[in-house]
Parts: sequence; C-alpha cells; structure tokens
Amino acid sequence: MNVLRNRLGFALRESGQALERLGCLWQGINSHAEEITRLQPVVNAGYKLPKVASTSWIAPSAQVSGDVKVGNNCSIWYNCAVRGDNHHVEIGHNTNLQDGVSVGSLSPSSSSTKVGSGVSVGHGAVLQGCTVEDNVLIGMNAVLQDGVKVASGAMIAAGAVLEPGAAVPSGELWAGNPARKLRELKQEEQDYLQSLPGRYQELAGQHKKMLQHLNHRIEKITGVFDH
Repeated sequence: MNVLRNRLGFALRESGQALERLGCLWQGINSHAEEITRLQPVVNAGYKLPKVASTSWIAPSAQVSGDVKVGNNCSIWYNCAVRGDNHHVEIGHNTNLQDGVSVGSLSPSSSSTKVGSGVSVGHGAVLQGCTVEDNVLIGMNAVLQDGVKVASGAMIAAGAVLEPGAAVPSGELWAGNPARKLRELKQEEQDYLQSLPGRYQELAGQHKKMLQHLNHRIEKITGVFDH
C-alpha cells in the first residue's frame, strides 16, 4: 500500500511540474504575471492578520503570519519567517530582521516573543518566546530560547545559544554554547549597534526602490506584447 501511495504521489508531482511548464510556454512573456502571487509576505493564520506599519518593508520571499505587530521603519529581509500562529509576536520601530531570521514559536508551552526598537537581528538567528529590549544586536545564527531576556544595549555574539530563562544585562557581550558573559561592551561596539538600524533602514529603501523599478520595467515590456 505504501509503495502504491509513493508511486501515485510521485506521478502527481511530476504531472504538476509538467503542467507548470506547459502553462508557462503558452503564456509566453506573460507567465511572470500572477493574479494571485505565490509569495504572500503577509498572511492570515488562525483568523489573525498581522499588523504591519506602512513605513516598514517586507522582502518578497519573507513571510509574516498570524498574530504579529510590526512597528514603523522596520525591515524584514529575504527568507525571514515571523510566526504568530500560536503566540503573539511584537516588533518595535526601526528594527531589522536580516536574511533567514526566524521569530516566534509554534510550541504550545512557549510564550509571546517581543523584539524592541532599534534592534538588529543577524542572518539566520532564531528567536522564540523571548524578550529583546531596545538597541540590541543579535549575531548571526544565534539562538534565543523560551524565557530569555536581553536588556537594552546588550550584544549577543554570532552562534551563541542562550538557554531557557537566561538574562543578559545591559552593556554586556554574551557568547558561546551555552552562552555566558564574555565581557563588557567597548565604546566602539556600542556605537556600532546604535548605527546599524539606520544603515539597514537606508538599505531597505534601496531594495524597495529597486524592486519597484524592476516591476515597472516588466509591466512596460508586457504592455508592448499585449498590443
């Protein structure tokens, strides 16, 4: 029975790919135009629709779903997932979630996730059921587990794993697995984490403009063939 289901499933998937190729061939240059986009950055989950400020930018391949609130001038970059399916997620103002970041938890035993303002979350980091206060830098691929609290002005090193319930005081650098205090932040590091959100806000504006320009060019090309 399992062998039959496997073969049938494979045949259906192959048929779907074949139909996709045939459809693109028939549509020609219009094949890029989807009436219902396959990439929907903001989606419902459990009858809850995210609330995203109009001044914030969400990359086309990112996804924000469920009970999520995003403040002003934030940027949620490519392949991010912000999941408010089971628990509330709140993101402050001027915060950037860099490529591949995951925020929120699907575990019933977890809790809400709160990320403050002026926070930079590095590529591939995971935040679930934790609280990150304002002006914090979370390094690439860091993991913040349930109940973690990072105070304002702290820095988490790349690859650090904060165990459930860990508390990071203001002005400290934590690193390692499990993460522990490494030292106090230097002045240049404090200046860096303060400046980073503004740099990402500017970069998000450039990407938004670039994508709008690209879409406009595609529409012009499509218009020529429509006539």
